[in-house]
Amino acid sequence: MRNTLEDVDLLVTSLKDVVCVALGPEVTFRFEICVSEALTNIVKHAKPKVTEGRIDITVTEFDRTVMIEIFEPVGTDAFDPRDHAADLDTIDPLAEEGRGLGLIMQCADVVDYGLSGDRNRLALQFAMPIKCPDEMHSGEQK
Repeated sequence: MRNTLEDVDLLVTSLKDVVCVALGPEVTFRFEICVSEALTNIVKHAKPKVTEGRIDITVTEFDRTVMIEIFEPVGTDAFDPRDHAADLDTIDPLAEEGRGLGLIMQCADVVDYGLSGDRNRLALQFAMPIKCPDEMHSGEQK
């Protein structure tokens, strides 16, 4: 995606449509919050600002999880959200900013950050809900 706020909403909506069957509505909601916050933070706050740089995304479905990897534009400084996330209980509920990293940490099941080649990579994992046997066969005729 281009490194613009205009692309964030379009991409988040597309990604949500891709993962909704595997993750179900509750986990898809958390996925949407995390991806929106992560992409918005990169576009607004990554240093130095690389306006022509691309943000690349991969989504991988494993046996019981879905992982999204977000690759920041080449040349941005490392900013590990695990080291900077505020405790959501300490943020003024009326504050307009400051809770994005905390939301990522609270909504994703696993958060990993580090260098991948020449780019910083944020990996977020979301566990698929466990389906009851009745739900697995809901489309079958009895």
